[in-house]
Amino acid sequence: MSQRLQDKVVLITGGGTGIGKAIALKCADEGGQVAICGRTPERLTEVERDITGAGGNALAIRCDVSQSQEVENMIRCVVDQFGRLDVLINNAGVRASIGSIEELTEQEWQKTFDIDAKGSWYCSKFAIPAMRNSGGGSIIMISSISAHIGQAQQGCYNAAKAAQELLMKCMALDFAADKIRVNSICPAWVRTEMNHDQLAEMEKSPDKKYPPGLSFNDVRRLHPLGRIGEPEDVAWAAVYLASDESQWVTGTSLMVDGGYTCQ
Repeated sequence: MSQRLQDKVVLITGGGTGIGKAIALKCADEGGQVAICGRTPERLTEVERDITGAGGNALAIRCDVSQSQEVENMIRCVVDQFGRLDVLINNAGVRASIGSIEELTEQEWQKTFDIDAKGSWYCSKFAIPAMRNSGGGSIIMISSISAHIGQAQQGCYNAAKAAQELLMKCMALDFAADKIRVNSICPAWVRTEMNHDQLAEMEKSPDKKYPPGLSFNDVRRLHPLGRIGEPEDVAWAAVYLASDESQWVTGTSLMVDGGYTCQ
């Protein structure tokens, strides 16, 4: 265990499952004091128990990141518990139903932007004063390659992630003088709870086409390294951006995509 995050306080939104859970466990393994938030207390408690059971320090907080008062209370709770905040990882996100913008409902559009874009703004807004008091910090957006490419029938999700990406770049400029670095991680297809059922169904008939017109083999071939990503692939990147190893890195999008976007 290298302890790359020794004594750092790390807050991960959407930390109960998938990528967020993998990041929480990896940060704890690297010596970080970990706070996780989400909307499902049972899942958060399970991750908290995994970390503390392995000798780490963790705090689980129920929070809907689309609600500003809940976010403000969450940040206060983290600082009260640990005395500081060094790293914020904006991981909480949802994906709208697959379909053209003509088919999407206003409710689907609003929900996606409320969590993916506005949620990242709320969490960053209230975390920045705490980081400033700590002498600096690192904010990491868990974005997507979808922020950088066009994809049929995914206009809402891609637009929300693109908003998150440009927010990251503007924040990197706004808070560089405070020694607060802001970056993003852009995964391609990752085997998470959000798409686990879809991928499992696709694997049963790997050449059958599923919306939006892809088979499992098509998805696998989209990545030159020949496989779909795992949550741990993203977690390793998050540890790097959270650690002092990346102290001269800000305003950048780190593609963790198996080569998807280099084609």
